Amino acid sequence: MDINELHTMMLDMAVTERRLPKAIRVQKQASWPDYPMDWHGYGWTQQGEVRLRPTGDQIDKMDEAHGMLMAMDQDSRRLIMAVAHSAVGRDRGPRWSKLAHILGLNDPRIVKRNYRDALTKMYYRSISYQGLNN
Repeated sequence: MDINELHTMMLDMAVTERRLPKAIRVQKQASWPDYPMDWHGYGWTQQGEVRLRPTGDQIDKMDEAHGMLMAMDQDSRRLIMAVAHSAVGRDRGPRWSKLAHILGLNDPRIVKRNYRDALTKMYYRSISYQGLNN
């Protein structure tokens, strides 16, 4: 596994996390009258937003990625998770400028360099971990 595959693994982990069911179910309770269930009932239908559930393989890969993240220090872990969640649903990749603003840095290139460094550390830790298990 190379660094590009690690990057892809972290992005897939973020997508899988977004597809998991919410931890806390927010219910709205009100005493509004029931709306008609017909097609002509003011545009209201029983169907809500379709949410794709992750498969078992996707959850297993997410667990593996979480295990690799737990071997990292807290700052690297936060940076990797922030970059991965920032890139979900975007064709252009992570929002480096927004991440730099959140982290209080002046230049998005610093965030990108720190992210590459964190992935490199993760890569070498995964190699040493695999070497110990063999």
